[in-house]
Amino acid sequence: MNPVNLIRQKSKFIQKQDVSSQVRRLSNNQWETVLSLAKEKALKNVKEERTVFILSCLYGMYLRISELITTSRWAPTMGDFFKDSENNWWFKTIGKGNKVRQIAVSESMIEALKHYRTRCLELTPLPTLNEKTPLVAHAKNSMNPITNTRPIRKLIQKCFDEAANHLETMGKIEEANGLRVATVHWLRHTGISEDVKVRPREHVRDDAGHSSSAITDKYIDIERRERAQSAKNKKI
Repeated sequence: MNPVNLIRQKSKFIQKQDVSSQVRRLSNNQWETVLSLAKEKALKNVKEERTVFILSCLYGMYLRISELITTSRWAPTMGDFFKDSENNWWFKTIGKGNKVRQIAVSESMIEALKHYRTRCLELTPLPTLNEKTPLVAHAKNSMNPITNTRPIRKLIQKCFDEAANHLETMGKIEEANGLRVATVHWLRHTGISEDVKVRPREHVRDDAGHSSSAITDKYIDIERRERAQSAKNKKI
């Protein structure tokens, strides 16, 4: 036995820290502001429906930005939405480590899909079997898939900046500042952390493509503001 290991285990000077990392996410108000402003722009310009759809995919299906674009290993299309024998909708994707997964699609996500296809792309409300229309195409050509994450990052960052400016005018400086440092990946974190409050963690784990429940568990208690609020009225 290594005596150094014994010293480390027994030493009263060794402190064990809570090493669980804080999940970076948007607050409910930040997310609602981002989405509502995008929808307002879409009412004035039909091409902005594409932005609303991208936001919906990132939040509603926990997609990584790399799962929205066409790469050498995967080309996401509208045909990747499919319905099973019990009329449940799913979305097939390939994530980290070339891992194939099927995501359970919510009714609100289907409505977002229908809205985008009919109003912006002038297609049928729902995809046909094996439809090859790119999931997210270039703004000027609906049949030309995006092959680089940069345009999407730039688009979402613009949404964050506009929402931050809006919150700032309302005097919500802290939330505005939070949005200015947010990244696209925060939308995935936000969707997961909201869903894990109301859905079985195993379901969220599989939809998110987590390799273990331990990763999903990080999202269970990450809203420190709510946690602090619930503690304020405790009696002694």
